[in-house]
Amino acid sequence: MTTRFALSTGSGLSAADAVEHTRFAGLDALEVGWSQLDAAARQSLVDAKAKGVQTSSIDLGAQPDPRELAGQLDDIIAFSGQVANRRLLITGGTGGEKAFAEFVSGLRWLAEATEPLGFALVVRVADTAVRGDALLRTTADLRRVLAEANRGNVSAQADYQAFASAGENPAHSTADLVGRLGHATLGSARATAGGYSPQDFLCDLSVYGYGDVVAVAGPDAEATASIVDELGGTSTYDAERLSRIQTYLADDGLDAIVLNASKNIVAATGYWPMNGTILAFIPKEGEPHLFVPAGEETWASRSGWHNLHVYQAGRLQDPSLAETVSSEFAKLANSQGLLGGRIGIEGPFRAQVPPHMAHEVSGRHESLRPVLAEAFSTEPVFMSERWTRSRAAKTEQELREIRRAAAVADVGLRTFRDGIGDGVRDIELATEVESRIERFGIGRDGTTRVRGYAFVMSGPQTSQCHLDYEFSSTRVQRTGDNVLMELAVVVDGYWQDLSRAFVIGEPTAQVERIYEVAEASFLAAQRAAVPGATGHEVDQAARDVVEQAGMAEAYPHQTGHGVGVAFHEQYPLLKPGSDHILEVGNVIAIEPGVYIPGVAGIRNEDDLVVGDPNGATSLQGIPHAVSVPGR
Repeated sequence: MTTRFALSTGSGLSAADAVEHTRFAGLDALEVGWSQLDAAARQSLVDAKAKGVQTSSIDLGAQPDPRELAGQLDDIIAFSGQVANRRLLITGGTGGEKAFAEFVSGLRWLAEATEPLGFALVVRVADTAVRGDALLRTTADLRRVLAEANRGNVSAQADYQAFASAGENPAHSTADLVGRLGHATLGSARATAGGYSPQDFLCDLSVYGYGDVVAVAGPDAEATASIVDELGGTSTYDAERLSRIQTYLADDGLDAIVLNASKNIVAATGYWPMNGTILAFIPKEGEPHLFVPAGEETWASRSGWHNLHVYQAGRLQDPSLAETVSSEFAKLANSQGLLGGRIGIEGPFRAQVPPHMAHEVSGRHESLRPVLAEAFSTEPVFMSERWTRSRAAKTEQELREIRRAAAVADVGLRTFRDGIGDGVRDIELATEVESRIERFGIGRDGTTRVRGYAFVMSGPQTSQCHLDYEFSSTRVQRTGDNVLMELAVVVDGYWQDLSRAFVIGEPTAQVERIYEVAEASFLAAQRAAVPGATGHEVDQAARDVVEQAGMAEAYPHQTGHGVGVAFHEQYPLLKPGSDHILEVGNVIAIEPGVYIPGVAGIRNEDDLVVGDPNGATSLQGIPHAVSVPGR
């Protein structure tokens, strides 16, 4: 797991020195105190942004009554715009209940003033080692502020060092802020507190949904670099992915693209949207932008993109998504000289990949077309097939994410294999597979969101499982049955498409023969899936085996397809006549099957990486087998 770190200037560094220290430490973000920002400091930060160092937050310091910032607010907002900052940190002063009420009242005022502009306000505790009389010292104080302020753009900071200094368990404190984390800092902490290490803290932040920068404050640049290196380095957006996208734009004659569909957001940013209302803007040259509904920004920061624009949505007084798009993209069109340019958008989809909220898929991409036409003063064009092809070969970072998904999916395959048996109901095993996947996956290596979709079928039903109506019934498995599972797993937006079939006990000679043919077909396709092969050639290798066995009619579907940001990616397709060329880095599902009506269907499907000249490499660790002992 890697985290994107920001250098904190709380230790007294000037802005100019902080920029140099940030670069030396290999970071691309820093946070500064508002009181430090004279004219020279501001110019240093503006110049730093042009060179890739972002001001990720501005600390407004202790404010007994935030309304006293009224005379400075326009200046704070204007400067934040210059450096692309969207986060303001704040803490209270000193005193008792009256002081608390004044702070909360002022905070509500500040939240209302900044919310329409997309700012996040983060309330933080004071380090009691420095300010023992501070108004906000504990997690309980933070939770009370959040409850009484009751504003969507007000969240809390998880502060490892401050929690420990206050005598709190940082693990419990961080867990108590789940859902309301707006910023996080380690300070200069490196030691374990109560058995809870900084690495544990970073892992919990990730699992609890926080994906934005974590501030560190080493005493000097070398110490900061050492801390960052010890904790796992700093992650930014996938530069290789962005380069490929911008190459596609140049090849397709586009000045920019606007993306909304979940699979395209994952493909472009590595971030899996919550509800499908995020939009990505990627120009042919320069930095991309991400438009995010309020509340999702700390999750969307996992993309590592600097330019996050937060818009308000969901309340009665909020503008519609169309109004937001019209306003925000008109500003981009003007600032980047794209009025009248060639803007690519998503065309109609054959199938739609769900965001995290799979129970209600949001499909806004087609309705946005006229809004974008007005914003850019030109009719957007549908992106060509080059877009699909440009993201088929995965980057190293994407392959790491897909391998992480495969490890989680293996738990589902193992649970299925070990769970079939005489007297087991198909639906009970299917729900156990899904439960195990989610219990194992969430929290593993920083994974935040996992879903499993298992369909378990037994007996003669398996001979029909190539049709598009797989479901798990209440049928009770019996010794001698063939049992097949179709499994979909998504881990933080990256998918696995898998199948396994086993016989309970000893198979009949006929079923054993079906298995042998299906397995030989799979291995033939695997060996044929090498760089430079066509989808037709891989399919034909699998189909030849089945045809030579005299079972051609028992294999009615294609051999496979791409997999990654979607359960079924449209490139490369492994089917008769496909001219798709396999490339190093393609991830493919190989799934030949043999189905004898009324007897059994055997389909063992793995996801594999193309690259080895001897054949594609399986990502699965659960082997194929004809049968398992009855239980």
